[in-house]
Amino acid sequence: VVLFIFIFKIPILEKIGSILVYKSKLVPSDAIVILSGSPAGNRIEEAVRLFKKGMGKIMVFGGYPLYPGVNSHDAMKKYAIRLGVPKEKIIAGKLTGEISTLGEALFNLKQLELLKAKSFILVTSSFHTRRSHRIYEMAMKKLNMELIFRVQPAHDPRVPIPGWWKIHSGKREIIIEYIKSFYYLLAY
Repeated sequence: VVLFIFIFKIPILEKIGSILVYKSKLVPSDAIVILSGSPAGNRIEEAVRLFKKGMGKIMVFGGYPLYPGVNSHDAMKKYAIRLGVPKEKIIAGKLTGEISTLGEALFNLKQLELLKAKSFILVTSSFHTRRSHRIYEMAMKKLNMELIFRVQPAHDPRVPIPGWWKIHSGKREIIIEYIKSFYYLLAY
């Protein structure tokens, strides 16, 4: 067993990370929804790349307070504008209710409903895509919404897939993501 683990350590670690990744075949959609939570800017960068390719007509995201008077959605919006997205193509607001992936899903889906969107691309960090996909399916069911959505992973330098086990932030985030995934399976 020890020899087996030693020989297959890297493929096993790669699989542990890759199980968390969900990716769809992308097609142009009404909106691009970006999840907050990554200070690296990778999610906005990936969303802007998709926006510039014509994969979405508008960007939608919610945020939360980072410090008094400083909100994540404001920082995300400024960054997207700096990267070339017109401010009128961004719908950003402060989350109402629970600050979690589920709370964010409920907020973003309500924004999409106001926009009369029929489809969207969800962008989040690679390691967060599988759980996010499941949560958005659950939230749409809860809200009795039927939208077509696809998921696009954004490479996260703090949690590189593959290679997450080589840096502290990668190990920490992968462990936390598995804990959250099991929690959501039990709680919902």
